[in-house]
Amino acid sequence: RHLYRPATMDVRGIDVKVAPNLSVGYVMGVGDEVPKSLEQIGVKVTMLGENDLANGHLDLFDAIIIGIRASAVRDDLKTYSKRLLEYAERGGNLMYQYQTQEFDAAPYGPYPYNLSARPEEISEEDATVTVLAPSHPVFHWPNQITAADFHGWVVERGSKWMTTWDERYTPLLESHDRQQPPQQGGLLYAQYGKGTFVYAAYAFYRQLPAGVQGGYRLFANLISLKKRPR
Repeated sequence: RHLYRPATMDVRGIDVKVAPNLSVGYVMGVGDEVPKSLEQIGVKVTMLGENDLANGHLDLFDAIIIGIRASAVRDDLKTYSKRLLEYAERGGNLMYQYQTQEFDAAPYGPYPYNLSARPEEISEEDATVTVLAPSHPVFHWPNQITAADFHGWVVERGSKWMTTWDERYTPLLESHDRQQPPQQGGLLYAQYGKGTFVYAAYAFYRQLPAGVQGGYRLFANLISLKKRPR
């Protein structure tokens, strides 16, 4: 039996800005399409292997992004996590996407935190999102983030919210499913030395490949932090 379907392609135009000439290093975890999605908006992405983490000149990158669940599958990430923190301390922008309980086994972040074995998730893709720090630069440059940027998300808001964290981390957003307590551990920001550290459990790895404009705009702001006007 022959099955046929129309040869169609879904094309979306999105209104998103990103810092000019942005260079990003990417540590792939279990696999996602974030690097390809960033390249589509003009970001130069370099995939980082073990030798890069061990000996590479990390300061060449405006941001280093850690892929989903990388702490569970990349022993080299655990081994060289200190080098990544040193990169942030010197002025780099280090961002971890959602991780699993292995994230508690090493000091991946600059200050204490606890993800736990059963972290929260927000499965309702249209769950209300509240900005906790409206004046924070991440909501203003290069894209002005509004409530509209949290409309039209797909599959979920995110997974593996941080359970507890040191007061030097700033929670930037709050969201929750119906009958779930408010969850603030989905986007944590910390200034570290001259640079920044971010834990991002919101499901950007789903929104970017799906062409969700708000997901792109907020993610673009996060990876542009190093180049923001002072």
